[in-house]
Amino acid sequence: MGTAGPSAIHTGARVHAHWADQPVGAITDIACFALGETAEPVAAHKTEDARDPVTMIVTPIQLEIQHTASHEESAYLRAIAQGKLVGARTGKTGKVYFPPHGADPATGKPTSEFVELPDKGTVTTFAIVNIPFLGQRIKPPYVAAYVLLDGADIPFLHLVSDVDAHQVRMGMRVEAVWKPRERWGLGIDNIEYFRPTGEPDADYDTYKHHL
Repeated sequence: MGTAGPSAIHTGARVHAHWADQPVGAITDIACFALGETAEPVAAHKTEDARDPVTMIVTPIQLEIQHTASHEESAYLRAIAQGKLVGARTGKTGKVYFPPHGADPATGKPTSEFVELPDKGTVTTFAIVNIPFLGQRIKPPYVAAYVLLDGADIPFLHLVSDVDAHQVRMGMRVEAVWKPRERWGLGIDNIEYFRPTGEPDADYDTYKHHL
């Protein structure tokens, strides 16, 4: 509170900012607060820059990542190439993770059992993408949703289509739409998107712990 002594300060006292001599564009430019409502004069600072003006360009970039799949990931990818969805758990009572992890992140125990899952599930949360961006492959609006596969304990992100974006909702039951088999590879994009099954929405209590 500047040079004011403790006795001068009380609840409701009006104060003003006392600025640092050399501002740098950070919150620390406020050196302290001083009693009183009258603002202190602020010294003018030279803003001209003798350097050449900055030229800005927009250019696309591409990044390729090489990843060595783990044992669990390899099993998952091989299953995907066969049109199957495989998760993993630490045992009969362990949570089923999809895609599979090498260990249960909650307990640290290694996953020891693979579980084949159906390609149906429930929308837990979702977002409607309305804004176009560079490299976008789908015309907005479209829906990116977390889908909790039946029998899994963690949802994963995918597209929801064949329905108006504003009709997608939490609890909606969906099923996978697979690409033609000749276009399958080693990736979750073998599934083109998920679409509504027409079943009644899942009760919130069935997925509230998986949000």
